[in-house]
Amino acid sequence: MAKIEIKGTPEKLERIAIFLKANNIQHAIIDDYGNHSQEDLAKYRELMTKHNA
Repeated sequence: MAKIEIKGTPEKLERIAIFLKANNIQHAIIDDYGNHSQEDLAKYRELMTKHNA
């Protein structure tokens, strides 16, 4: 297994997740335990719920 780290906003991460799903590439969004604002934390959690199903 290999990992790719994507740095950016939740919006950029969602664009990448949509691309991967559209191209049948298995992926998972994981919590990086980074120093994010409360607003961004909520967005990241929403992405994990939406795209890790």
